[in-house]
Amino acid sequence: MAVLLHPSTVPVIDVFRSLNRLEDQYDLAMLDGPEQVLATYTQPETAKGIVSDALLLAFALTRQRGRPFIHRPVGSRHGSLDEYTLLTLIGASRDPSSELALEAARYLDIVSLDFMSALAGDLVRQIDLGAVAFEVPSLPEFRAITGIGAAEKVLVEAVLTRAEFNFRHQ
Repeated sequence: MAVLLHPSTVPVIDVFRSLNRLEDQYDLAMLDGPEQVLATYTQPETAKGIVSDALLLAFALTRQRGRPFIHRPVGSRHGSLDEYTLLTLIGASRDPSSELALEAARYLDIVSLDFMSALAGDLVRQIDLGAVAFEVPSLPEFRAITGIGAAEKVLVEAVLTRAEFNFRHQ
């Protein structure tokens, strides 16, 4: 299963995708690519803030989760379910006590949601400053795509009416 990511969200998830290579080589220049692409959607200072906050969240998630994320290649618009859920968690951090945030955290095996919500909240505030498309799915949409809970009929929006983040089955 893969979801199609909006082009403006690809550099955000690319920070998380780059983490393994970054830990091996510790070359921060690897993050220049995502930052430059983000700068086409937002101000350079905001792009730098998004990359910085995403990196902090990525390190914290990796340490807490204890197992690697399943990632697609850097630059790919196709996102894995882990990436989809991570983006959902980031967006849901606007309301960290929501059922959506809790289910996304459970799916990702996050134990300390308070700490992760604070980091994700910082990131989503930076994202909101720019023109990065970032719409959070509803709880039924999230459950339908991840296969959590009982099966129910859900219409998943597939039309881009403005710069927004839409999820689609593939």
